[in-house]
Amino acid sequence: MSSVIIIFFKNIFLALIPLFVAIDIFGVLPIYLDFVRDTNLKEEKQIRKNSLITAFSVGIGFLLLGKSLFDVMGISIYDFEMAGGILLLIISINNLLSEKPKIYSSADRTDLGVVPIGVPLIVGPGVLTTLLIITGIYGYLVVTIAFIINLFVVYIVLKNTRLILKYLGKTGSGAAGKIAALLLAAYAVMMMRVGIINTVSFYIKSGGFKH
Repeated sequence: MSSVIIIFFKNIFLALIPLFVAIDIFGVLPIYLDFVRDTNLKEEKQIRKNSLITAFSVGIGFLLLGKSLFDVMGISIYDFEMAGGILLLIISINNLLSEKPKIYSSADRTDLGVVPIGVPLIVGPGVLTTLLIITGIYGYLVVTIAFIINLFVVYIVLKNTRLILKYLGKTGSGAAGKIAALLLAAYAVMMMRVGIINTVSFYIKSGGFKH
């Protein structure tokens, strides 16, 4: 019995690692900092809450129904990559070209927790693909626990953003925001590029371009 428990926790640890890499919360953090730097404590807390609820709901929902739903709708993970990339590119361009873009209006601020922070920044195509792959290896229970632990790590990191903002100061925060927007734009282009390459590769391998 003890060996079974040891293997169970070992599998959780092994499932934690690829999910942690896929989520890449420390890569998301500069972008998150840019989104919340002009918010008050209450708004930032709501954004963080919305982002975690969204990430959890989408991750678990996709884990249980995603593959079947995508098959029924004729949607591939590559379509998700391209759509997410386009969305993030629009947001990053909007941020780079405007000091106070509409996305930061008080009426919309808390919605940032849903899109783009919850999806596709925290839970994007990479995380969804990783969930599908490791579920086939470790099973639903282990992967679900590993995913929840990763989201708890995300919560801890995001909860301390105020300390980071305080350390950066107003000027540093503004500069970091512009750098984050550039990173977001590059990330968006990468998502679209990977989606297009994977789609073309899939059709070539499956003979989809043959007449």
